[in-house]
Amino acid sequence: MTNFFKVASVAIVALTANSLFAQTEDTAETTLNVNLGSSFEITVADASVDIDMNTPEHFQSGNTSGQKTDHVQVSATGEYEVKVIASTDLTSGAETIPVSTITVTPTLGSYLGAGDEGSVSPTLTAQSLSTSTENTIISCDTGESLRGYNIEYSVPAASAAEYLNHTTGTYTTTVTYSLYAL
Repeated sequence: MTNFFKVASVAIVALTANSLFAQTEDTAETTLNVNLGSSFEITVADASVDIDMNTPEHFQSGNTSGQKTDHVQVSATGEYEVKVIASTDLTSGAETIPVSTITVTPTLGSYLGAGDEGSVSPTLTAQSLSTSTENTIISCDTGESLRGYNIEYSVPAASAAEYLNHTTGTYTTTVTYSLYAL
């Protein structure tokens, strides 16, 4: 029986010591803030684009720059639209050709952003260039971290005759793309 009391005494002392020296849980907290703001940016990949008008077929059927892959790149945290305008008519020295003879046609390009590509269905509209009115070519109801849009510049067949009877040379204008939050 003395062994029983010895074992019981040791067990009681061990349980009591364990509860006396047990650590209580300790916690600390912090508040994490994510400061979310609007961010919109547009870039153009090619500094210069050419349309050749130098064969009989070009003066009959028109010609294009070919598709410029991911030419316009947009980063937007929400709905947006892209508008296009030309600074002047096409000029070479003192000669001019109406810039409205050029059509800008957008198509959906590559998703260039981080993470998974979301579902996006922008409205893409071909527009003639203008020097007085910004024309909407892209309207999107979804923001994306970075989306490319392919652009094709063209002289349609209906405008090809405007290029006849002009001095040979390079006729230029500056095309400006503007990004607007909706």
